[in-house]
Amino acid sequence: MFSIRLINRYILQRRSHLAMSTFVSQVNPVTGQMDWVVQDENYDYHQEVARSAYADMLHDYERNQMYDAALQDAVKIMHKKGKQARVLDIGTGTGLLSMMAVRCGADKVTACEAFEPMANCAAQIITRNGMADKIEIVRKRSTSIQVGPGMDMSERANILVTEVFDTELIGEGAIGTFSHAHKCLLEEDCIVVPSAANMYVQLVHSPHVKKWNTYQPFHSNHVSIDPPPEIASCPGAVALHDLQLDQLSEDKFQRITKPLKVFRFDYSGKSKIEFSGKNIVEANSEINGSCDAVFMWWDLEMDTQGKILLSCAPRWAHPTPRNMQWRDHWMQAIFYPSTQHQATRGEAMLIHCNHDEYSLWFDVGSLSSTLTPSVSPPICECGAHIANSRSRISMINDNARNQQFIDILSNVVTKESVIITLSDSTVLPLIAAQLGASRVFAIESNHIACKVISRFVDHNQLSDKVTVIGKKSEDVTAADLSNLVPTMIIAEPFFYSSALPWHNLHFWYAAVDLASRLCPDKSPALYPCSASIKAIGVNFDHLWKIRAPVDKCEGLDLSIFDKLIEDASDISDSLLEPQPLWEYPGKPMTNVVEMLALNINHNLSELSTISQNGHTELNTPGVVNGVAVWVEYNFGDTQTMTSGLLCSPQVDKPLKWEQNIQQGVHILKHPVTIACPSSTSPSSLHYNINFKPKTGEIEFKFDIHS
Repeated sequence: MFSIRLINRYILQRRSHLAMSTFVSQVNPVTGQMDWVVQDENYDYHQEVARSAYADMLHDYERNQMYDAALQDAVKIMHKKGKQARVLDIGTGTGLLSMMAVRCGADKVTACEAFEPMANCAAQIITRNGMADKIEIVRKRSTSIQVGPGMDMSERANILVTEVFDTELIGEGAIGTFSHAHKCLLEEDCIVVPSAANMYVQLVHSPHVKKWNTYQPFHSNHVSIDPPPEIASCPGAVALHDLQLDQLSEDKFQRITKPLKVFRFDYSGKSKIEFSGKNIVEANSEINGSCDAVFMWWDLEMDTQGKILLSCAPRWAHPTPRNMQWRDHWMQAIFYPSTQHQATRGEAMLIHCNHDEYSLWFDVGSLSSTLTPSVSPPICECGAHIANSRSRISMINDNARNQQFIDILSNVVTKESVIITLSDSTVLPLIAAQLGASRVFAIESNHIACKVISRFVDHNQLSDKVTVIGKKSEDVTAADLSNLVPTMIIAEPFFYSSALPWHNLHFWYAAVDLASRLCPDKSPALYPCSASIKAIGVNFDHLWKIRAPVDKCEGLDLSIFDKLIEDASDISDSLLEPQPLWEYPGKPMTNVVEMLALNINHNLSELSTISQNGHTELNTPGVVNGVAVWVEYNFGDTQTMTSGLLCSPQVDKPLKWEQNIQQGVHILKHPVTIACPSSTSPSSLHYNINFKPKTGEIEFKFDIHS
């Protein structure tokens, strides 16, 4: 263990660096141990700056142009009235909307920005674009602004422009922001950009979508798993499920209703914005089917006449489906009704729509039902939706995946097997017990997950074979196993602490530790028995925009912002970040390459650093703007489980990814265009990977050589 004196000495030695570093204690997701990590002392600050990149928002040309057009319209209206156009920009960020207002002829602009790094950046950008004398920056939240002579604003504004929306529309506090602005910061006869928002929902029938929220029974020839009634009937958490609905194949759901407008938020000030609201909408069912989910999206009326419309609708409901803007900052959302209603074609139904200041929730019933919708957001009372994410619930509900585990374990489990399962919220112990294992010990370190799996065990009458141990693996003792010696340690592997696919190699470290302590005479069999880290060069259609520099936006120079984000990202961001790639279309630019193969049966203590170098040729014309990385686990006899590609890539065909696990993605700072691959001097993606067994650290490096 490091002494405080040693730590202080190290910090002093680092003072010569441009940014002083310090030791930070954090959990290593691979080894599971607390590590001392050297970080820049302002790491949190830089991370916050890097994440404020607004990413694709500034690449959202439709959004930018519509804000510009609406501002032009607002300024003209004020000038026609013989008034000065006094603009307040709440949450100015880079200062883009404020500079647009100046360019549109605004007489006075006040830009409000509470996040100090962005306020400083906006000031520099505004100066770079020659507008420092026309825009005043107030470094406060809008709710703290004081109006009056000598105050933050000398007088109230008559034009408000702001972008305080998220996928849920109201989740960033839009209701409170607009309400306070009208009460304290704006003239009564003001113009607001945007002027209003409309929210839409559509009921769908979809067993596929339902698996993200509702625990399903699983039955095969050898294994039967039923969720406890209180878990199966739990409506789950109210939190929205945001995703790119356009990437959900239309054969995965059926539309029960047409899109329906359920809420309108008038930002103009002509009517009061309610902090909570309820609307009951009647709709006719177009099919027979269970009401499994509510799809939600919204649009913005940017101008006073509602002629400039910014829509976030999915393709099938979009007003201009052939000319849609891709967005990641405003996606669509799925909500799950609390009541399980079976719709009949032609039936009139009631959709109960509710919101408070920050949240939405929905329910469905027939005209004659005695449904009494909750006046507050529903909550998960079973614990299973608190312990597990949407993707993890879907993974547990994946029948094909469960059957694959049955096939794997059928070949190795016997009536003498004493098994430890190492994964979070896993049904592996139930499968192993039903396949005939003598005893199964399920290690669940999360106390909520421990209770959930215990309920599964009891409900499926397996408590005589399965013991759930609510401890961290390093704390498990022989007494916890009734002094039985395990013959096998198995895992999916899946752990809550894993952000990237290779973090699940934690199984290896935990299994080796357990084996050394609980069965020193004979090592138990480990499944999976090997792992392979793979990669592919990709031409992403849009994902690259989340990290791409802006340079100029609508003719305004934002390069200072690019430099701020790049510097902060270099300090705080990892080379690879987790992304659910099934939501982000991309085509292969290389073949799949195996960067590193690991034999999990090798003793970790005997391994030294493993370094591998290699390359794969760029074999098709196009742009290489990213590298995707994932892990495949081998369970023997050619049985593999992937966290990445589901099938071999085909040239000019979209890649197909595992939906329930995020992959690792490296977005190239400098994308490379391949006009025509050359057979004599081909371009290639070069990689370097270093695995340090002692620390569990895996380092990656990628380069394009042309």
